[in-house]
Amino acid sequence: MKLPIAPFLLLASLCLAAPPAFAGDSAVFVSQTVPTSLTTGEVRTVSVTLRNNGTTTWTRSGELGYKLGSQNPQDNSRWIYNRIYLNDGESISPGHSKTFTFNITAPPTPGTYNFQWRMLQENVAWFGDFSPNVTIQVAAPVPHNAQFVTQSVPATLVAGQSASVSVTMKNIGTNVWTAAAGYRLGSRNPQDNLTWGIGRVDLAPQESIRPNEQKTFTFNITAPSVPGTYNFQWRMLQEDYIWFGDSSPNVAYPLPVTLCPGVSVVPDGMSDLGPSLQTCINNLPSGGTLELPPGAYGMGTQVLINKPFTLRTRGLENSAANCEEPGINCAVLKALPSFNAKVGGFLAAEATQNVTFDHLILDGNRAARLGTTAASQCPMGSDNNRWGFNARMSDCAFCRFTHGVSKNALCGTALEFRGNDGTITNSVFRSNGQNSVPGMWADGLTIHFSDRATVTHNTFVDNSDVALILGGGQNAVVTHNRISQPGQVAFAGLMLDNFNTPAWGNFTGAVVSGNTIDCSAARNCHFGIEIGPHPWYLPPTNIQGGDVHGNSVSSARQGINVDGAGTTQAPLLLYGNTVTNEAPGSASFNCGVHSTSRLNINTADSVVDRNGDTTPMTTFEWHLCP
Repeated sequence: MKLPIAPFLLLASLCLAAPPAFAGDSAVFVSQTVPTSLTTGEVRTVSVTLRNNGTTTWTRSGELGYKLGSQNPQDNSRWIYNRIYLNDGESISPGHSKTFTFNITAPPTPGTYNFQWRMLQENVAWFGDFSPNVTIQVAAPVPHNAQFVTQSVPATLVAGQSASVSVTMKNIGTNVWTAAAGYRLGSRNPQDNLTWGIGRVDLAPQESIRPNEQKTFTFNITAPSVPGTYNFQWRMLQEDYIWFGDSSPNVAYPLPVTLCPGVSVVPDGMSDLGPSLQTCINNLPSGGTLELPPGAYGMGTQVLINKPFTLRTRGLENSAANCEEPGINCAVLKALPSFNAKVGGFLAAEATQNVTFDHLILDGNRAARLGTTAASQCPMGSDNNRWGFNARMSDCAFCRFTHGVSKNALCGTALEFRGNDGTITNSVFRSNGQNSVPGMWADGLTIHFSDRATVTHNTFVDNSDVALILGGGQNAVVTHNRISQPGQVAFAGLMLDNFNTPAWGNFTGAVVSGNTIDCSAARNCHFGIEIGPHPWYLPPTNIQGGDVHGNSVSSARQGINVDGAGTTQAPLLLYGNTVTNEAPGSASFNCGVHSTSRLNINTADSVVDRNGDTTPMTTFEWHLCP
């Protein structure tokens, strides 16, 4: 019987087609490591990982072995190899993955080339996923180029440890590397750093590294003495001309420090070290001292001290310099974005006495916390600004904050202080809060009350509510503090207040003298010095007493304002202060435009002894007009 032509052709086609993949063969792409640019002839190591999700085991043996094969187009040899074999004796059972690692050589002609692979059982069938196609740009060699080959570095280091390391680079440019031409290995991350005691590694004087040759730079490093996390990374350069080629893979070394017996930490500014600090403080006796090595201590949990105690930076006990002065390396306690608690700061001393915070930097990390729960709570009124404090010393008698810095508070204040016989000296309060966003304001230093307090020789820069505010302090001494507002607006540079609490606001015997307030040419203070609570609060409970003299105010909108200060029994003594460049005539305040002057005393609700001072003054009422 003669077969019809069409069925015969179909049968012939079936006979000539490639054999179908065995039903049990299947592969899923997992990952690959492939460059996207090469130079002609460059050799690189690549990897492709596939998972066996079939039911057969992949092996190398025999004519029908399992392999990785080139695609796009199928069986191409543009990268030299078109088959990548399993290792002898290797078997990849179902559910397991295989990473094929191999060298490729870029084509000799510049252009754009495809890189794609797929599994096959040789002489049987291709099967499973294709690797994603990677388009590799192949360019002619450039004069300056280097390929990272390998490096040998310690797995771990401790602070101050020395070690020998090596970094190998291959010259894949057309220039010859010589010492005379300025070719060197240079430190990176950050560029030109001396973290490891060395920033350049030279070639030998007569050495030359020709194209396609390698150079192993072997050199000694010394780990920093200050604990923290440090980057080790290098790259080739021709000095004073160009950095070029690959950087070595970055190695981050955490250098731990022992805080107290049994507690070691890495002060890298990223981990919450609050619980570790609290453990050490709890384990030390009343009257003890915990000295922190310099480093960045992340604070996601409040540290609370409720016994006589000293917390300071190690090695600075006898230093009279503060943490911003040259050569002074202080421990940094830095709020983490995860610190979201209405507890009045990440560092607190409460219901105790004789606590000292010395030579510490407290960083509220405001910029990194603006999208957090704490930031959303700051503007909600009442005492919600406690979400944003840096620190507080509450009901803390004979407590001290010395030679420190408190900066970048989210809102509220950089330091809240309450307790008699306090000492805040030679410290810096900088960039706290943000005046332009309602409810995100922050004082530099907020003293609710402290009889016999000493607040002297401190620096206040760009705080956003009141730089230095006191709510009471009989026989307090507030002298020689420097207040400036070059970058943002503040309600006042210096203020004597009572926080709307009738029992507070007693400044009898207090001296406020020798302080300077510079509001900058932009007049970034509504008030240079505000004495009395009435611009904020009514009914009109006055503060009592106080001797305010010899202070200097420059470029405030209102130089000095007195409203709600002094009583018949305890008048305010105000004389000998200097005001320059106040706003002429009127200026804008939160309540609108208000008349201004160098000195304003609302004589209707203030009792002031000017001690013979005849400086001209105005007598405006300034009520509920912040």
